Amino acid sequence: MHTLPDHLGRLVQIQGGVLSAQQAMAGGMTRDMIRARVRNGRWRKLQYGVYAAFSGEPARDAVLWAAVLRVGRGAVLSYYTAAELYELIDWPSSAIHVTIPESRRVAALPGIRLHIAVRAEQAAHPTLLPPRTRVEETVLDLAGAARTADEACGWITRGVGRGRTTQERLRLALGQRAGVRFRAVIADVLSDECARVNSPPE
Repeated sequence: MHTLPDHLGRLVQIQGGVLSAQQAMAGGMTRDMIRARVRNGRWRKLQYGVYAAFSGEPARDAVLWAAVLRVGRGAVLSYYTAAELYELIDWPSSAIHVTIPESRRVAALPGIRLHIAVRAEQAAHPTLLPPRTRVEETVLDLAGAARTADEACGWITRGVGRGRTTQERLRLALGQRAGVRFRAVIADVLSDECARVNSPPE
């Protein structure tokens, strides 16, 4: 990593030690330079066209960055993978869940579960890295994908109970989305009446 140009070295540090071939070539490297680093074991391939700029086993952060870079433009970690990053679940998701804008089409990728969203750009957190959906969007995505209404409500109570979001923020996020499964039940859980019942005494 220390032999990279400064601007690529900074990018690699931000991206958990990971770099795409496209980024590397935009930063002045050639395909032959990339191949040479892989061949001599200084780099390792994590996804097609995505490399760890180090040897050894990649950390979880590097694996997630590799998935986002492999999927490409507009990709954000979502559903169970975003829940993992927000500590809404206590174990890593087996498949890596990635959401892309509806304007894009990506072929199926091993180990990556793709989701297409109309509001992918609005749902993305503006600053957190690796790129991911906002916590409210993550909670509502999982609630909408639940098998039962009870399971959907469980995601709402988990998001609020673990201090990752509030009923008010979830209510606002719900109002910006259309076609949410279990919407009436979720809205009821997020209602002012429910908030007052569940709020601690002063």
